[in-house]
Amino acid sequence: MDKNFDDLAENLKLGVYGSGKGKVRLSVLKYDITRNIPEIECKKNLSILDAGGGMGQISRWVAAKGHEVLLADVSEQMLAIAKEENIKESLQDKIKIVRAAIQKLPQLLKGQTFDLILLHGVIEWMEKPIEGFECLIPLLKPKGVVSLLFHNLDKLIMKWGINSQYEKALPGKPCKTKKLTPSNSLSYRDLEPVFDKNRFDVVSKAGVRIFYGFFAKLTTEAVDETFELEKKYLYTEPFASMGEHIHYILRKKS
Repeated sequence: MDKNFDDLAENLKLGVYGSGKGKVRLSVLKYDITRNIPEIECKKNLSILDAGGGMGQISRWVAAKGHEVLLADVSEQMLAIAKEENIKESLQDKIKIVRAAIQKLPQLLKGQTFDLILLHGVIEWMEKPIEGFECLIPLLKPKGVVSLLFHNLDKLIMKWGINSQYEKALPGKPCKTKKLTPSNSLSYRDLEPVFDKNRFDVVSKAGVRIFYGFFAKLTTEAVDETFELEKKYLYTEPFASMGEHIHYILRKKS
């Protein structure tokens, strides 16, 4: 069953997105998107679908640049927080909110297409992650762009191994999934053939949170320094494949 974060919305707001690791993640994502999707800074307004966008942090960031955003999520609580924050930032007219599961969007939005689809930290919580990604492709305009962020199984296995959690590392999956550990983390090896099959060019591949929280706990004051370190190595292998998350920017072939 796909994950609904209704019962964890406040926990995510404070413990994840309000924490150092959440700040590093958002900073790296914004840096990568700005660098590799030049249209994001152009005067022409883009139509953007933030699929599974939760509380809408990235939705507000792109809406503040003048773009039109449709924020969709299955969680009523997450969208309630998003609505409040949109109003606080006077962006409610730029961000339309729809409560729906990813799989329902192609039918719900039939006839609509988007310049950019954001799919951040979503597919690893789905029962069928690849199908979740592929079902959104018909909603993308020709030469449109997908920003895909997913939880990296390879990094997870490495952390288990380093911490002698052999019962998890050997089979490559947790014995019992924690509330905030995705049920279906993926490797880039699972996804790159899917990109080829669906005629996407890989614009960039970046590791997100390569260093932050690997061993010692960092204080909030170290976030800026960590971001500079992440920027230096996020596109360079093997580091790009060693992030807590991997971020692909994909452009649909014409």
